[in-house]
Amino acid sequence: MGKKKRRSRGDWTPPPKSAEQVAFEADSRRRHLQLRQPPVPKRRVILGVFAMALMTGGIFLGFLLPSESLVSDLRSRGVSVWAEVTASPRDKYGNPGNIKVKFDGPEGEMETSLYDWGGMRPEGLVPGGLVSVTYDPRDPARVLTTAWAKNPPMMTMPMLVVLLAFFFSLICSIAGVIRRRVLLKRREQIAAS
Repeated sequence: MGKKKRRSRGDWTPPPKSAEQVAFEADSRRRHLQLRQPPVPKRRVILGVFAMALMTGGIFLGFLLPSESLVSDLRSRGVSVWAEVTASPRDKYGNPGNIKVKFDGPEGEMETSLYDWGGMRPEGLVPGGLVSVTYDPRDPARVLTTAWAKNPPMMTMPMLVVLLAFFFSLICSIAGVIRRRVLLKRREQIAAS
């Protein structure tokens, strides 16, 4: 008898698979790929973040538009006078609070609060001190320091925080929409294969 020829491992081929086994392996591969996919961002989460972006944008406009309107009115028809600071409290964070000033207005002596600009009031005003203010003759309660009426601050801290929150939430909602579309398209491709 002759010796049996030994086959090398490279010559070996697996037996053909049945159609059922091929379908089962493809299905298990598809399920495995679907399980490994990250979760799709929910619509309600994306809409909630977008609603937060709209809300913070509205708050920013709420800070900006009335302040710009006041400055515009005071520049066009404001009257500048010297006023005495009657009260200059601080809030719990150490920022200037509701500063009260007394000045001679169109109807005699008036005592009113300084308007804020973008959620802030001017620093360094002490009770009993004099400050130049500009008031609206149509509504003398609309008072702002003359320095801020001529050259208001570009951005205040409350405005900056709200603006950053607006951009952050807007970018997150856009990224969520893009990620959702990409993941849903990938899941469709996996299901189709």
